[in-house]
Amino acid sequence: MYFREYNQTRFLIVDSNIKLRMIMEEYLKSYGAWFIDLAADGVEAVEKCKNGIFDAVLCDYNLGSKNGQQVLEELRHRKYLKHASLFIMMSADTTKDMVLGAIEYQPDAYISKPITRDSLKQRLDSLLIDSEALYDIKYAMDCDEIDEAIYLCEQKIRKRSKYSSWCHKTKASLFLQTQRYAEAKEVYNEVLQTRPLLWAKIGLAKVAIEEKQYSVAEPILQDIIEHNPLCLIAYDLLTDILIKTKRKKAAQETLFEAVAHSPRAIQRHVRLGELCLENQDYEIATEAFRNATEHGEQSVYQNANNYLNFARCLNETAVTVDESLKISRSEEALNAIGSAQKRFGEEDTVNFQSSMIKARIHQNCSQSEQAEQALNEAQDFYLTIAAELPPEMAMEYAQTLFTLDKESDAELVLKQLSALHPNNSELMKKIEALRDEPVSSQNRAKAAELNKIGIQHVESGNHREAIAVFQDALNYSPKHPALNLNMTQVLMKLIPTEKDKTESIKLCQQCLERVGHIKSEHKQFKRYEFLKGKLEQLLAVNTH
Repeated sequence: MYFREYNQTRFLIVDSNIKLRMIMEEYLKSYGAWFIDLAADGVEAVEKCKNGIFDAVLCDYNLGSKNGQQVLEELRHRKYLKHASLFIMMSADTTKDMVLGAIEYQPDAYISKPITRDSLKQRLDSLLIDSEALYDIKYAMDCDEIDEAIYLCEQKIRKRSKYSSWCHKTKASLFLQTQRYAEAKEVYNEVLQTRPLLWAKIGLAKVAIEEKQYSVAEPILQDIIEHNPLCLIAYDLLTDILIKTKRKKAAQETLFEAVAHSPRAIQRHVRLGELCLENQDYEIATEAFRNATEHGEQSVYQNANNYLNFARCLNETAVTVDESLKISRSEEALNAIGSAQKRFGEEDTVNFQSSMIKARIHQNCSQSEQAEQALNEAQDFYLTIAAELPPEMAMEYAQTLFTLDKESDAELVLKQLSALHPNNSELMKKIEALRDEPVSSQNRAKAAELNKIGIQHVESGNHREAIAVFQDALNYSPKHPALNLNMTQVLMKLIPTEKDKTESIKLCQQCLERVGHIKSEHKQFKRYEFLKGKLEQLLAVNTH
């Protein structure tokens, strides 16, 4: 390469080792470069890219706190790195986890250490020649001149340039970006007629997803995963399809597989955690959010929700474990909340959520005084920000109040929420569901499991065993309508055979009182009314 081309290139070297920075700088100077800046860590690198434009960033992966992958993801996220700029990742670490994690963010090159003067020059010569040849297209993309970039790609394709494949890929990507799906599909099909390139198959699947042709996209992606199991975007796209077609368990399994291949991608861990929450799989959700908080400590994508969801999951899984494990999980949950408040504590909603979760953790550990203190903090925040809260946060507050036996306060919150969103039918269903079972998800699951066993006893005619199981289930979910009515119904079958009916009638009354909150539109209301009437008849007979 000519001296002038290095002379016109602005370089940034990012390496935590001062000796290696000096060596790299000396190499670049020997090639003819004169505009060279240095950064000792990831934070400094991002700051330098924010304040200046570099043509080539040579970045080591292992930088201490913020690693090279996190530098690249932040530069892309904040748009500090132009399309026309090069990002070259360097590392002595060649493990699959590291390489896949780094490559996912698409550096222009990956160079394994140790690096010699000649090997670096050979790679840089090639990269800078390519960059110069494609500069006009990339510059048009940086200027948001999409049609111009597409036109320049077409010119190179017509001239049968050696960059034709890159131009086809870029052109199709720009069509996708501007929602010109038919044109994107045409490019992908044209490419696939000559060569079965992976990016073209992925592109075709993306078009099909955008056009809601999920049955077309799904087999394409399954075939890619079968033959290219490290093509991680295929897992992400297949997950999209499975979620859109209401197959969330399969979506979770697909995403779990992707995470196993590349465990350093924080966004995928977060997505897996959120999907597990929807599927009420708290054990895997806990691990997903643990990985998201640990791997993403210095990531631009880290946020308070990851720490708070981690704490929520730990508390959920602590409900049904032995005492020593409950204590360790509760301590870990409180530490996660502390991290959220330390990093994002200027946000009232973060402090509000933190106080709610803390209250439930302390309540779960029978620490009544600390639970009340945390709830008081949450109440103070609620009074300040109630009008701005999203419905799901107000719902969590109501559940927290129920958990701490503040039933009248919880009902007031739910009434306010209903008044604020009278036309939100989905929210109304969630409110009624919370009234039915204002307990943790783990307790709901345990109650449901016991309820099934109780029903099996009833069907087998083992009424006494059924009552014992239903009673146990009610310890986990005291207000559940179907559970209380099941208990009432079985008791009523036994009452006529009992000499002393007092205890059974009292239990029936308690069960029906716990269900008294349900409204006429509730699916258990007719059954409730029937059993209530039947109990009144029994009482009338017994009093004569």
